[in-house]
Amino acid sequence: MHNPTKTLLSTIIAAVIAGGSLTTLPCYAAAQTQGSESSAIQSSGRYAIHVASLANLSDAEQVIRELPFKSQVTYITSSVVDGKKWYRVRVGFFPSAKDAEALAVSIRDRHPELWITKVPEAEKSDAIAEVNRSTPPAVTAENQPAAAASQTTQPVTETEQTGKTTTELSPSSSQPIVVITSAGTSGTSATDSDDPLGKIMLQAEQSMIAQEYDRAIQLYTKILREPENQYSRQALEFTGVARERKGQQAQAKAAWDQYLEKYPDGADALRVRQRITAMITATQTPTARTTTTRKAEPSRWDVYGGISQFYRRDEFSTETEDFKTTSVNRDALSNDLYLTGRYRGDEYDIRTRFSGGYEEDFLDSTQSEARISTLYVDIQDKQASNTLRLGRQSSSSGGVLGRFDGVLAGHSLNETVKVNLVAGFPVETATYKEVNLDRWFYGVNVDLGTFNNAWDYNIFLIEQRNENILDRRAIGGEVRYFQPGKTLFTLLDYDISFNELNTLFTLGSWTNAKEQTFNLSVDYRNSPVLTTTTAIQSQPVSTLSELLATGITEDEARQYALDRTTRSFTTTLGMVQPITDDFQLSGDLTISKQGDSKTSGGVDGFPGTDYEYSLFVQAIGNNLIKQGDLGIVGIRLTDATTSQRLALTFNSRYPVNEKLRINPRFQTEYRENTDDNTSQWYVRPSVRLEYRWTRKTRFEFETGGEVSNRELTDDTQETNSYYINLGYRHDF
Repeated sequence: MHNPTKTLLSTIIAAVIAGGSLTTLPCYAAAQTQGSESSAIQSSGRYAIHVASLANLSDAEQVIRELPFKSQVTYITSSVVDGKKWYRVRVGFFPSAKDAEALAVSIRDRHPELWITKVPEAEKSDAIAEVNRSTPPAVTAENQPAAAASQTTQPVTETEQTGKTTTELSPSSSQPIVVITSAGTSGTSATDSDDPLGKIMLQAEQSMIAQEYDRAIQLYTKILREPENQYSRQALEFTGVARERKGQQAQAKAAWDQYLEKYPDGADALRVRQRITAMITATQTPTARTTTTRKAEPSRWDVYGGISQFYRRDEFSTETEDFKTTSVNRDALSNDLYLTGRYRGDEYDIRTRFSGGYEEDFLDSTQSEARISTLYVDIQDKQASNTLRLGRQSSSSGGVLGRFDGVLAGHSLNETVKVNLVAGFPVETATYKEVNLDRWFYGVNVDLGTFNNAWDYNIFLIEQRNENILDRRAIGGEVRYFQPGKTLFTLLDYDISFNELNTLFTLGSWTNAKEQTFNLSVDYRNSPVLTTTTAIQSQPVSTLSELLATGITEDEARQYALDRTTRSFTTTLGMVQPITDDFQLSGDLTISKQGDSKTSGGVDGFPGTDYEYSLFVQAIGNNLIKQGDLGIVGIRLTDATTSQRLALTFNSRYPVNEKLRINPRFQTEYRENTDDNTSQWYVRPSVRLEYRWTRKTRFEFETGGEVSNRELTDDTQETNSYYINLGYRHDF
């Protein structure tokens, strides 16, 4: 029977795979049914899947038994790290890292931290030899003992022999586990000398176990500085993991964004996207429910963050035969600061976060403004069964509509049920300098899951008021499904006071055995989200009470809100087709429609659109000229209500060296405007440079523009615009 607790522990331990030098290298190999085909596979290479590292032999054996492979050698090597023995579960053997990765995809859901390694020849030959030696002959109706069906697996016992250790098991239907001894010398694994990058990976994993995340990041960075290799993907992904565990969400996301830029497709890219989603969700709504007691750590405060300054200038000009105008739309210096403080105590973890800045407007100093995007304190007990977040924060679940000033509290009833209470005041813009006490909301939502290692749910009830007038009352929920190669997310928001569907959004993807990925999204929503406050749009008032003071009733105000709200529908069907390791094709078809708004209360409505269609196809190539470069060519055809468009895009990235990266982009578009029988050309070139001065400091420069030529009935209109963006970022 599946043991969810043990699987959870195995997965957690797998996240921080043990490494370091080996003493003797015993291998516990699971003998699986061997045929001529499987034997050929096992002896055709030295690559293996490093599934997990666990502190207990019994847990490692359990992982072995749960692996679904029937034609691979599965075995366990042991190593001693800081006096503690760790057991590494591995699956071999493959002629290339790509072949190993192809099989690893099927178990990444349970072992997301696995990686591919190249093992020494002695380890491989000993594992195969011992498996073949211990594999029992095929059981048939003629030679099967009568009592065999009733026998059960006996406890594993290790016995010392000359040059070999074996594990004695009574015959059973379970896979027998045998023990062999590697040729490695005491204190050193053959892997250390045969694969120096593999040794660095193991050292990095040892640092992850010890929660020495700075050291782990340094080691992963060493691997990333080498030419592209079998560990590059894993090192870049785990750089993000280490930074996330350090509390550096921005840097973690940057590392994962870089990963997706270099490796944009496949199951690994999907997993990294899920990491980003999980991190953002965790930042918005604490959802941890585990009740496992963690080891006490010394109480301490850690403070880290970063600063950035960017200058932006946008200029625009329009010219015809009769006139020419030029205007500067933006001329400003943006100064940003983000800080995170974390306190680790014996009973509680406390995290504080601030992100905000000040924009100096050189066009009009009165428009210079400060902004606070995030400012909160988050408290969580060590068992993570109780959570509390107070301050300016954001959430996209539980019916909350984005940023708010307030409180979010949660209590886990067990490992699969968590109840959350939320209350606060909506924040329309980050520049709003005070809390608007006239508009508030409160609600309850319940997190359910994970079920069957795949399904998570959230259901909610929320109410919002404006000046004590009912603004919104909604019910709904979310469904999330994650399995290797398959994902699904669905969001439903229904306003029970208006009896209107606010949002129905579904996004799903499927990757087949040929690594073809298909995705489908369906999005139906009100725009904006339906609230009574929408009634004041285009009215000569700024509050609901002022509108009601003109003699309008609440019911009439609610009808105005319905009239100002439009319904939109968008669906996209896409596909990604890998051609080679470095080349792929992708495309998508989008169908959309915007509904009408109605005339009422002295405000004119406007017509919606017909069904509009957009077809986009692109080719993506990696390592075209130099390792690490990227080239993208795309074409988009659009049939809209008022125009027909054809656009070509070119996007590239070229690493000049380890520090300098250039990203030139170019887009051209031809448009025929069917509403006034005119035609128009657009050309949009741009280039971005990034220079990494140090590991924590980088400079960025981007410039670009747009040139447009529109053929009018009796004239030609030319428009030109350009922008520059120059600045730096520094983390500390």
